Amino acid sequence: LILIAICAFANAQFGVTKEAEAGEAAAEVSDEPVTGLTEKDAHDIKAVIDAAGEDPETIKLIAALKEENSEELTDLRKMPMEDILNGLKQTLDEMKVLDFLFKDPKKALEAMEAENLIPEQHLQKYKKDPALLEEDTRKALYFRFVSLAVVGEYL
Repeated sequence: LILIAICAFANAQFGVTKEAEAGEAAAEVSDEPVTGLTEKDAHDIKAVIDAAGEDPETIKLIAALKEENSEELTDLRKMPMEDILNGLKQTLDEMKVLDFLFKDPKKALEAMEAENLIPEQHLQKYKKDPALLEEDTRKALYFRFVSLAVVGEYL
Protein backbone atom coordinates (compact mmCIF):
# COMPACT_ATOMS: atom_id res chain seq x y z
CA LEU A 1 0.00 0.00 0.00
CA ILE A 2 1.04 3.51 -0.61
CA LEU A 3 1.76 5.47 2.55
CA ILE A 4 -0.13 8.70 2.79
CA ALA A 5 1.21 11.88 4.27
CA ILE A 6 -0.05 15.41 4.12
CA CYS A 7 2.15 18.38 3.39
CA ALA A 8 0.66 21.78 2.64
CA PHE A 9 3.01 24.29 1.18
CA ALA A 10 1.72 27.21 3.20
CA ASN A 11 3.83 29.68 5.12
CA ALA A 12 1.55 29.52 8.13
CA GLN A 13 -0.80 26.85 9.36
CA PHE A 14 -2.44 26.90 12.76
CA GLY A 15 -3.85 24.15 14.90
CA VAL A 16 -6.61 24.73 17.39
CA THR A 17 -6.50 22.86 20.67
CA LYS A 18 -9.07 22.88 23.45
CA GLU A 19 -8.08 23.14 27.09
CA ALA A 20 -10.27 23.11 30.12
CA GLU A 21 -9.31 25.71 32.68
CA ALA A 22 -11.22 25.99 35.94
CA GLY A 23 -14.10 24.00 34.50
CA GLU A 24 -14.34 26.28 31.46
CA ALA A 25 -13.38 25.16 27.93
CA ALA A 26 -11.13 27.60 26.10
CA ALA A 27 -9.78 27.46 22.58
CA GLU A 28 -6.15 28.37 22.08
CA VAL A 29 -4.40 29.01 18.77
CA SER A 30 -1.08 27.22 18.47
CA ASP A 31 1.86 28.32 16.34
CA GLU A 32 2.71 24.66 15.67
CA PRO A 33 1.66 23.36 12.24
CA VAL A 34 -0.96 20.62 12.36
CA THR A 35 1.28 18.39 10.26
CA GLY A 36 4.49 19.07 12.18
CA LEU A 37 6.09 20.40 9.01
CA THR A 38 8.44 23.31 9.16
CA GLU A 39 8.83 25.86 6.42
CA LYS A 40 12.14 24.17 5.52
CA ASP A 41 10.37 20.78 5.30
CA ALA A 42 7.80 22.27 2.92
CA HIS A 43 10.57 23.88 0.84
CA ASP A 44 12.55 20.59 0.66
CA ILE A 45 9.46 18.58 -0.28
CA LYS A 46 8.53 21.10 -2.95
CA ALA A 47 12.06 20.96 -4.39
CA VAL A 48 11.90 17.17 -4.76
CA ILE A 49 8.40 17.36 -6.25
CA ASP A 50 9.53 20.01 -8.74
CA ALA A 51 12.56 17.93 -9.76
CA ALA A 52 10.44 14.78 -10.06
CA GLY A 53 7.95 16.63 -12.26
CA GLU A 54 10.74 17.46 -14.71
CA ASP A 55 12.36 14.00 -14.84
CA PRO A 56 11.26 12.08 -17.97
CA GLU A 57 11.41 8.66 -16.27
CA THR A 58 9.42 9.91 -13.30
CA ILE A 59 6.84 11.47 -15.62
CA LYS A 60 6.36 8.04 -17.24
CA LEU A 61 6.09 6.43 -13.79
CA ILE A 62 3.46 8.95 -12.73
CA ALA A 63 1.42 8.35 -15.90
CA ALA A 64 1.57 4.60 -15.31
CA LEU A 65 0.56 5.00 -11.65
CA LYS A 66 -2.42 7.13 -12.59
CA GLU A 67 -3.50 4.84 -15.42
CA GLU A 68 -3.01 1.48 -13.71
CA ASN A 69 -4.18 2.46 -10.22
CA SER A 70 -6.92 5.01 -10.78
CA GLU A 71 -9.43 3.30 -8.48
CA GLU A 72 -6.89 2.90 -5.69
CA LEU A 73 -5.81 6.53 -6.09
CA THR A 74 -9.41 7.69 -5.80
CA ASP A 75 -9.74 5.78 -2.52
CA LEU A 76 -6.38 6.97 -1.19
CA ARG A 77 -7.21 10.60 -1.97
CA LYS A 78 -9.95 10.36 0.66
CA MET A 79 -7.28 10.13 3.35
CA PRO A 80 -6.52 13.24 5.38
CA MET A 81 -4.08 15.59 3.69
CA GLU A 82 -2.07 15.72 6.94
CA ASP A 83 -1.31 12.01 6.57
CA ILE A 84 -0.06 12.50 3.03
CA LEU A 85 2.14 15.45 3.98
CA ASN A 86 3.56 13.67 7.01
CA GLY A 87 4.34 10.68 4.80
CA LEU A 88 6.16 12.92 2.34
CA LYS A 89 8.19 14.41 5.19
CA GLN A 90 9.01 11.02 6.71
CA THR A 91 10.04 9.62 3.34
CA LEU A 92 12.20 12.64 2.55
CA ASP A 93 13.84 12.40 5.98
CA GLU A 94 14.61 8.74 5.29
CA MET A 95 16.04 9.67 1.87
CA LYS A 96 18.33 12.24 3.51
CA VAL A 97 19.68 9.67 6.00
CA LEU A 98 20.77 7.27 3.25
CA ASP A 99 24.06 9.06 2.56
CA PHE A 100 25.07 8.64 6.18
CA LEU A 101 23.71 5.11 6.48
CA PHE A 102 25.46 3.83 3.37
CA LYS A 103 28.90 5.36 3.99
CA ASP A 104 29.79 1.76 4.78
CA PRO A 105 27.46 -0.51 2.77
CA LYS A 106 28.42 -3.62 4.77
CA LYS A 107 27.58 -1.95 8.08
CA ALA A 108 24.34 -0.63 6.59
CA LEU A 109 23.44 -4.16 5.54
CA GLU A 110 24.19 -5.47 9.03
CA ALA A 111 22.13 -2.71 10.66
CA MET A 112 19.17 -3.22 8.35
CA GLU A 113 19.36 -6.98 8.77
CA ALA A 114 19.41 -6.60 12.56
CA GLU A 115 16.23 -4.50 12.33
CA ASN A 116 14.58 -7.10 10.05
CA LEU A 117 14.26 -4.52 7.28
CA ILE A 118 15.47 -6.85 4.55
CA PRO A 119 13.15 -9.53 3.20
CA GLU A 120 14.64 -13.00 3.65
CA GLN A 121 14.42 -13.75 -0.08
CA HIS A 122 16.77 -10.80 -0.83
CA LEU A 123 19.26 -11.22 1.99
CA GLN A 124 21.79 -13.39 0.14
CA LYS A 125 21.72 -11.10 -2.91
CA TYR A 126 22.53 -8.08 -0.73
CA LYS A 127 25.23 -9.94 1.19
CA LYS A 128 26.96 -10.61 -2.13
CA ASP A 129 26.53 -7.00 -3.27
CA PRO A 130 25.83 -4.56 -0.39
CA ALA A 131 25.89 -1.61 -2.83
CA LEU A 132 22.78 -3.07 -4.47
CA LEU A 133 20.93 -2.64 -1.17
CA GLU A 134 21.62 1.10 -1.28
CA GLU A 135 20.42 1.36 -4.87
CA ASP A 136 17.23 -0.60 -4.16
CA THR A 137 16.57 1.35 -0.96
CA ARG A 138 16.94 4.68 -2.77
CA LYS A 139 14.61 3.51 -5.55
CA ALA A 140 12.01 2.27 -3.06
CA LEU A 141 12.02 5.52 -1.08
CA TYR A 142 11.82 7.60 -4.25
CA PHE A 143 8.90 5.49 -5.48
CA ARG A 144 7.15 5.94 -2.12
CA PHE A 145 7.72 9.72 -2.24
CA VAL A 146 6.42 9.99 -5.82
CA SER A 147 3.43 7.79 -4.99
CA LEU A 148 2.51 9.99 -2.03
CA ALA A 149 2.91 13.11 -4.15
CA VAL A 150 0.57 11.59 -6.74
CA VAL A 151 -1.99 10.70 -4.07
CA GLY A 152 -1.76 14.25 -2.72
CA GLU A 153 -2.12 15.54 -6.30
CA TYR A 154 1.19 17.38 -6.12
CA LEU A 155 2.34 15.48 -9.21
